[in-house]
Amino acid sequence: MAIRQPDTEDNDQQLPGGEGPGPRAHNPRRGDQFYVGRPRSPALLQRVCSTFRLSLLVLGFNILLLVAICVIGSQRAQLQEELRVLKENFTHFSNGVLSEISTLLFHGGSAGQQLTSLEAKLEKQQKDLKADHAALLLHVKHFPVDLRILTCQMAFLRSNGTQCCPVNWLEYEGSCYWFSHSGKTWADAERYCRLESAHLVVINSREEQKFIMQHTNPFDAWIGLTDSDGSWKWVDGTDYEQSYKNWAATQPDDWQGHEVGGGEDCAELRTNGRWNDNFCKQVQRWVCEMRRNITA
Repeated sequence: MAIRQPDTEDNDQQLPGGEGPGPRAHNPRRGDQFYVGRPRSPALLQRVCSTFRLSLLVLGFNILLLVAICVIGSQRAQLQEELRVLKENFTHFSNGVLSEISTLLFHGGSAGQQLTSLEAKLEKQQKDLKADHAALLLHVKHFPVDLRILTCQMAFLRSNGTQCCPVNWLEYEGSCYWFSHSGKTWADAERYCRLESAHLVVINSREEQKFIMQHTNPFDAWIGLTDSDGSWKWVDGTDYEQSYKNWAATQPDDWQGHEVGGGEDCAELRTNGRWNDNFCKQVQRWVCEMRRNITA
């Protein structure tokens, strides 16, 4: 008699209470460690594998990112340290440069002050030297005159004061001249000269005028020429028409434009050597003249 094997479907049918006949009179349960169940489908396995590979990929990327962050952090710390060192070095360098600049400025200012002081001293010495040189030249230039004066004074002593210029008067070509260092009007200047037994200078030649200008420049000076009575006359009576003249261009002009009133009736010797008529109340220097044979 043949024994009929039960169908799988019959065995798979569950009995009430979760039991089934099974091939070995054993009813498997879900969760049994020996229970295999139905085989999984290929699509599910592929999805599981894909998810696993993606997880591995993300994990690897995170690991690489972590390593990169660590490396960058390490390099950043190193760069910060190098930057700090560079800042310190630059600070020291800047301080050193500023210190050297301050030193140079200090020494430069001191040197500049010394140079300015030396320049001032040198300029003063040059001025003093020029003044001494000018004075020496003046002494040398006046030496012959001084010698003549000394000779004249000796002759004055020998002749009981009849043939020499007075003290502080200068001799030239037989006449004695006195040059003022203050100012007077023309009339007061002529009066002063008369009190000295002299008169305002009468210029008879260009050479005499050059001699006078050596002692009057850089000042104008009254001379003994006037036209107060309407015609020009020398105070010593010298013929004006026949005498030496050296008027400036357009002079004499008897200008009436000054504020003192009247015209210009008195002659002056200008610093350029030309003569000019001026109003007689003008205050300026003057020159007295006398003949050398007048008793001093």
